[in-house]
Amino acid sequence: MSYRLIHYIQDSNTLHDTLEHSPISSPQLITHHSPQSPQSMIEVRAAGVAGLGVFAKTLIPRGTRIFSERSLLTLHRNKPSSFYPLLQRLSAHDRDVFMSLSAFRTRETDVMRWAVAGVHTLHNAFMSAFGLFGKNKLTGSDSNSNSDLNSISCPKRTSLSDHVSAISIFRSNSFNIGQSPTSMPVSQGSDASTSSISHALFPQTARINHSCLPNAQGNYNPATQKFNVHATRDIERGEEVKLNYLMEEGGLRRSRMERLREGYGFDCKCPACDFGRVRGRRGEERRLKMVEKLKGFVVAMEGRGLLKEEMDKEVEVERELEATMAYIELFESEGIAGRELSNMYMKAAELNLDMCKHQEALRLAEQALQLDEDCLGTDHLDYKKNLEIVQGLKKELDENILQHP
Repeated sequence: MSYRLIHYIQDSNTLHDTLEHSPISSPQLITHHSPQSPQSMIEVRAAGVAGLGVFAKTLIPRGTRIFSERSLLTLHRNKPSSFYPLLQRLSAHDRDVFMSLSAFRTRETDVMRWAVAGVHTLHNAFMSAFGLFGKNKLTGSDSNSNSDLNSISCPKRTSLSDHVSAISIFRSNSFNIGQSPTSMPVSQGSDASTSSISHALFPQTARINHSCLPNAQGNYNPATQKFNVHATRDIERGEEVKLNYLMEEGGLRRSRMERLREGYGFDCKCPACDFGRVRGRRGEERRLKMVEKLKGFVVAMEGRGLLKEEMDKEVEVERELEATMAYIELFESEGIAGRELSNMYMKAAELNLDMCKHQEALRLAEQALQLDEDCLGTDHLDYKKNLEIVQGLKKELDENILQHP
């Protein structure tokens, strides 16, 4: 396959972005569960109508880091440059890897991308005519780049059809890491240039297919500049590794289907979307109930504003906590884990802290920390930040016990 994760970006933005290249690094597996290599744990093979997919060759325990991969191409914001010439400067092997990825294309997207490709081609022709290619390093090349990256001078004649294909592949297979809650802001010790990253393509991870009930999650680590995929539950031998291409928000089947069809060109047939199964129907019922609860919460908040009355702070916090815990219950009943659930647990901890329920706040924060360890790893700065929060809560509780034995 692979229809790709979160590529919500307008094709016209290509005119204002630049791409950087780094040679493919072999995916690494780092786990406290198993010392096995990715090659011994997973394999890429046929996945029916989805094309190719990633499958477990052995049991992959929850929290295992399946992939740890640097990007092949990285899209930056607000730096006018050229996409296709930079792609041409990839090594032959890396370019073949890129072009082997599949792409979702429609007549509408092709029209837009032909226009974008045409503008780029004119720009590149102008640059070539004045000998501007090859005089300076193209933005984004680094010390790890292939030695021939800057040895190639003016690119060969650009094919518009090839350019359209390349844009389609990048759009269909790139990850939106610029809006990821785990990638911003750039932390101390990381490359400052990552603050402008919008999208990046990770060819190994791009083989992973979609499910609305995934068994893995991918998150970008700006400190290491790697995209890490972790198992969010035990993955059985022979089971396909799946990611959710959509941001998990408890959306209804119709909404999910529309976004997947529009963005990736397929109808999801995962257990959550299969109403022919009891699990699919019951899951949708739970999501509908969640929607009604949220509507009630919103109406209550709007009523507060319309009446211009000072709602009791404790009542307001209790209502927000009730809605947050309902979301947690929904996700856990569906078997969904990951950063979204971790953030909800941390929010619930914060609300309990507002109500001076320190013991419950600590319990919820520890739940969030465990989820972060499983889906981010202990080397991620967000995990370290939440670890400090948990340690702070424990210290505060210990001090209170000493003061009030």
